[in-house]
Amino acid sequence: MMLQSVLVAVNTWLVSVFLNHVYMKDLKTSMIYLGVIWGVFVASEVSNSVFYACMVKIDSKVGMQLGIELGEKGGRLSLIQYEDVEINNRLKRAQDCIEHGRFSDLSLSVFNILAEVLKVGSTLFILARFSPLLALVSLLSVVPYFVVRLIRGKEFYELKKYQAAGERRRNYLYDLFGDKRVVKELRIFGIESYIEEKLYQTRDAMNQELWDFKKRDICSFLLCEILCKCGYVLSIIIAILLLLNHRLDFGMLAASLVAFTSFQLAAKYFLISLGRIPECAAFVRDYYDFIDIDEDVHGTEKFEPNFDKINVKNVCFAYPNTDHLTISDISLDIKKNESIAIVGNNGSGKTTLVKLLTDLYKVQEGEILYGTQNIKDLETKEFYQNVSIVSQDFVKYEMTLQENIGISDWKQMGNTDKIQELLKQMDLPELSEVDALNTLLGSEFDGRDLSIGQWQKLAIARGMFKESSMIVLDEPTAALDPIMETTILKMFLQIAKEKTAIIVSHRIGICREVDKIIVMKKGKVVEIGNHDELLAKKGEYYQLYKMQQKWYVE
Repeated sequence: MMLQSVLVAVNTWLVSVFLNHVYMKDLKTSMIYLGVIWGVFVASEVSNSVFYACMVKIDSKVGMQLGIELGEKGGRLSLIQYEDVEINNRLKRAQDCIEHGRFSDLSLSVFNILAEVLKVGSTLFILARFSPLLALVSLLSVVPYFVVRLIRGKEFYELKKYQAAGERRRNYLYDLFGDKRVVKELRIFGIESYIEEKLYQTRDAMNQELWDFKKRDICSFLLCEILCKCGYVLSIIIAILLLLNHRLDFGMLAASLVAFTSFQLAAKYFLISLGRIPECAAFVRDYYDFIDIDEDVHGTEKFEPNFDKINVKNVCFAYPNTDHLTISDISLDIKKNESIAIVGNNGSGKTTLVKLLTDLYKVQEGEILYGTQNIKDLETKEFYQNVSIVSQDFVKYEMTLQENIGISDWKQMGNTDKIQELLKQMDLPELSEVDALNTLLGSEFDGRDLSIGQWQKLAIARGMFKESSMIVLDEPTAALDPIMETTILKMFLQIAKEKTAIIVSHRIGICREVDKIIVMKKGKVVEIGNHDELLAKKGEYYQLYKMQQKWYVE
């Protein structure tokens, strides 16, 4: 870019000399200068092509690296931070920064400034040699571009920052039409038009705000263009007057007009780039605003998997931006290799308690001890190596059957014997053959689709494949009928005999099979015991059992 800038000034001087030789009818010398001018033009175009080829290559690498860095940062944030709307808005702005090439915009603006300053300086020098008045007029004609870009750039950034939440909502509504789980309801309930209307309202409101900004921007730049053209016309008048007063010759006249045009163009881009720096820097700052979010403070203590029990002491927890306690003063013990069922109605705090037990959420008050070790002091990676979980929103990996199970401990994915054994234990004999392990699953890439029950069994098998001392099932079978759920959970308990197994459910069908039942209500533990003990108390568990008794076959 700097080479291009220098060549512009060189070309302006060459044109002046060339025209003087043409005017003097020195054909031979004129042709030599014409060839040199052509060579300079080719060199300028080659350097331009090399620059943009480099930019494309660098953009691609940098964009990918920034995306990876953003993903890694997101993985280091605690799960509870994603419950904060402001964190999600920051993430959206950081993603937009990468998607819209804001880093490239900033670097390109800096490159433009460095390159154009040479072009501006060299052409201004030539204009000043022709006439200081021409240099002054050229400067005054382009200054408005800088002022307008500075003002509008700041205004545009504030608008996009304000629209981040609206863009998230618009994208959410738009994605509903491509979500296979939602399409069924859209058709059955006939609500496509309603969702479309909400999408259009959100889109149109944002577009109107953007259009209002663009109108102001267009009007401002139109005024700049008019002033710029007025300056050009004035420069022509000045150059002609200078020619008539014999202060310029014919070649200098032509060259001065070429130089004036080059200067205006170079100065325009220089001042626009200079004015864009604050805007581009503000967008890039959005990326670092997310990168700089405080992460969880992790412990450094090595986890001892041979703990004798998990001890929960007076634990309280509230979600961000609320004073309501989701978990309130909970205390309980879970022995090693004990099977536990945590039951209660929806909203009773079961899932939140499990997330605290597995360190997905950080304890705010009280403490959770694994043996004598406080969970907040444990080294996270070491701890998670000993924990496996199957959640209610388990993932259907659009990969092979072997990958679907082995991905939970991918370094051991080649252990096909263990995978086949788990498939048999989960009552999936049709998938347990060796040839079936390479079967692509899911309809997204034209693979074999499975029933919801089969997917859920695979999710549990995936959780069991990982060598861990504790496994948690957080209502992964909630979509099944109660009898099928009980059947699958019995299989799970049979396989997990040598593990600390925790099952979360609002159904009580599996409770006969576990060692201990924890009953929750409104964020508190109201009862603890086994099936027979809790029935005899005729308390909350008894009420749940009576309500659900008809669902199960005795």
